[in-house]
Amino acid sequence: MSVAFVTGGSGFIGGRLIERLRADGHTVRALARSEDAAARIRARGAEPVSGDLADAVALGTAAKGCELTFHAAAALGDWGEREEFERTNVQGTANLLQASAEAGVRRFVHVGTEAALLAGEPLVSVDETAPLRPDSRALYSSTRGPRRAARARRKPRGV
Repeated sequence: MSVAFVTGGSGFIGGRLIERLRADGHTVRALARSEDAAARIRARGAEPVSGDLADAVALGTAAKGCELTFHAAAALGDWGEREEFERTNVQGTANLLQASAEAGVRRFVHVGTEAALLAGEPLVSVDETAPLRPDSRALYSSTRGPRRAARARRKPRGV
């Protein structure tokens, strides 16, 4: 089977994704920002790669030889500094897109939550055609779109 690279692998969704990929026979590498995260990734059967979304070298190393990238890492929460959300959710995603492209990754899967669609109204009858909400006052919702990251790819990779 193929080699997959996962970000957010020490979290709930990313961790279950690692388990599923391993069960399907894939070799998995996952980005780890701490030794605790690395231990959780190892426990799920993946190879941890030390670094974060601002670390171009770590991203390039992890993506090398992979066919798939699954991006589940994000700055989350109900409050915080806009700069941190922008740095992680926009520029970090742009860095990962760049590293994956340079490594020849065939497929990039951007994983998120329904919160990317929130802008103060309830979500009713929502499906995959619902627009993202960069106009949202919620920091996660306003920064979690791959289109914003694709535009940010044109900027330098340092964050």
